[in-house]
Amino acid sequence: MFAALNIHKPLGITSHDVVSRLRRIFGLKKIGHLGTLDPLAEGVLPVCLGQATRLIEYFHTGKRYTAKVTLGRTTSTLDSEGQELSRVDCRNLDLSSERLNAVLAQFTGLIMQQVPLYSAVHVAGKKLYELARQGKTADLPVRETRIEHIKLLDINDSEPAHPVLTLDVKCGAGTYIRSLARDIGEALGCGAFLSGLIRTEHGLFTLESAVSLEHLQEIENPHQFLLNPLPFLDMPMLRLTDSSDANRLTNGIKIELPVGEQNGGVALKLKPNALYMAIFEEQPLGVVQVVSERLKPVKIFPGR
Repeated sequence: MFAALNIHKPLGITSHDVVSRLRRIFGLKKIGHLGTLDPLAEGVLPVCLGQATRLIEYFHTGKRYTAKVTLGRTTSTLDSEGQELSRVDCRNLDLSSERLNAVLAQFTGLIMQQVPLYSAVHVAGKKLYELARQGKTADLPVRETRIEHIKLLDINDSEPAHPVLTLDVKCGAGTYIRSLARDIGEALGCGAFLSGLIRTEHGLFTLESAVSLEHLQEIENPHQFLLNPLPFLDMPMLRLTDSSDANRLTNGIKIELPVGEQNGGVALKLKPNALYMAIFEEQPLGVVQVVSERLKPVKIFPGR
């Protein structure tokens, strides 16, 4: 098995639950997801099966979300699962589109973000959420992350004291949308928490093309939804034409830079230190790296 799968994770279950169900559906133990979604979030959860799990670190990592942010209330977990900590009436605040867009602009580009207390980040050898459940506190790490854009899609003021913003957020790996909701609330002077989250994109995987677990469980042939993982990788393909080169690579041996078929017998010009997916006769051999005018095997698939 060498495949990927684009799952629409439902609300209320963990990403690990999704993997467990897929193992039963496909009768396969070696399955892993590309990035955790909290139980209170739904949407795109890419999954790798079989030997493709060895490529998880090489997929495109950018993400996109539709987030609902409730203003005027804060919680211990920064989302709807936690205990309410504060409540502010927002009816007298300036929540015009001009002000909201100006505040959102503060959080685009490279920003420093404090991770949530209820997260799996390790501090002093323990996960933060473990410390939180023990009633302990810790200095929350601050990390750099990139947010490409935040767009205000809607303001629902059916509850005027606590309006709900709907945001389109495109960001890099490691961004905590719960922390972003908290920071937006602080910038507006009213506090806020994340009250809904849908991941609409993960790398090149989109919500429109995702399949639900329920559908996979109902149909006779769930294998029809398996995808070739190679087009979703964040690296170019390198097609080899010499079988001896392919054999050496699959045996973990460095090779000279290959000659291009239309290159007049001259070695291909490849970027130094760059990673490539080596392919021979349409079969992936594995990840290779350009080192000192040679190709070095990095992660090889024996027998492919």
